[in-house]
Order: sequence, then C-alpha cells, then structure tokens
Amino acid sequence: MNTKESFLALYKFQTANMNSLTALKKCSLFFSSLEKFNDATENMFGLLPSEEIIDRKIIPDIEKLKKCGLLCMGSDSENPLLESNLLMWTHYGSELSGVCLVFDYEMLKDSFEKNGCGTHGEVEYGYPKLLATDQLWSMHLGIEEVAGVNFKDRDNQLAINTFIFNKPECFKYENEYRFFLSEPGLITYNPKALKKIIIGSKIESETLRDLFIETARTVNCDIEVYKAYVKENSFKIHVEKYL
Repeated sequence: MNTKESFLALYKFQTANMNSLTALKKCSLFFSSLEKFNDATENMFGLLPSEEIIDRKIIPDIEKLKKCGLLCMGSDSENPLLESNLLMWTHYGSELSGVCLVFDYEMLKDSFEKNGCGTHGEVEYGYPKLLATDQLWSMHLGIEEVAGVNFKDRDNQLAINTFIFNKPECFKYENEYRFFLSEPGLITYNPKALKKIIIGSKIESETLRDLFIETARTVNCDIEVYKAYVKENSFKIHVEKYL
C-alpha cells in the first residue's frame, strides 16, 4: 500500500442510526464487505491467465479475498477541508442527516494494529485492477525462496495492493484510506483516538442528535462537538463549533 503518512486525521462519514450509535458506544467501527460498497467496480477483479507455468500453491485465493472486510475513511492528506466537502456529506453523510467521526490517525492506526489489523494504507486512483499470474513471485522469475522470503505471502500482499487499494479516478476527491481484515465485522479502537464528532444539520431529530453528542462525550470527555450545515445561498458546507 502507498502510505505517505503526511496527514493527521481520518474521517468516517456515516448514517446516523441505532447501528452507528451502538458502534460508537462500543468504541468500534464496522468493516464492510465489498458487495455493500457504492463503487460497482469493487468486486470486479481476478487474475489474468498467462502461458507461464506457475506453482498453484502460491496463487492467491481471489474468491476468499472478495469476502474481506474493509473500513474506508477519508484523510486530510490532499484536502485538509475534507470535513466540509459537499460530495462526502452527500454520498456518505446521508445528505447532512448523518455524522462524521474524526480520528487521530496515529492513535487509530495503533489501536487497529494491536487488534489484529495490520494491513492498511492510502488508496491509489486511476489504475486498472489487473494482475496476471506471470506477475506473481515464483520460480519462473528466476528467483528461489530463501529464509525470510515467502512467495505465497508476497503474492497475497500483491493481490491486496492491486485489487483492494485501487479505485477509479472519479473517486479521488475522497482521499481514501483503507483498513483491511480477512472478513467483515466490528473492531474496537482507543477512545482517545476519537477527537471530534460533526453532526449534520438535517439529522432526523434533536433526540438522535443529543444521543450522539452524549455518547461521544461518554466515549471521550475531551471530544470536540461541531455541526455541519449549508448557509443560505452559499452552496457550501460550513462546519462550526456546536454550542
């Protein structure tokens, strides 16, 4: 994966409902299956055949890879104003009726790594999801396995990098950062990693808004609470401290 680590925060835009509220109470985030994503190309990948004779034992299990769990977040690496991005709120924040959780990058990464999520990185945009079997690490390249070099592990990582950490150019505005697990599910994080919650102005009710704020403050008493809204005739998302 391409990880520049030139950013400080990760953003999770999500629908405001009882599922996301329960996850917040448990200091956890959900790793979804590929079939649940809005990008129709996510599951469209496979190994291209080649004329080379490849040891089948080192060929990645593509069908198993398609059953992985992914947590997709925005980063401020290229866009420090991602939290006020109109497209992010429209596509992932339920058109301002959702919430955005803002995490400290280092603390969240460390939490996940301690809980078994060691594969993560920035998404590359514009590259086709193509990988042929003759591109895999194996004897046909004229190299042999030695101590510390495992062809199968390297080829599995190559497949993950190619198929999971690539997206079409049109999604570049997301500045996406992904965490990878072998299967979908919840994974917990250090409560101190959650630094800010931003409440969309169109959230379903004041009761639901207050529940998210109260829960967030229970998780981390030092959390900052903001609101996101559109000023009349501005056509822009504004984020300001919630009073």
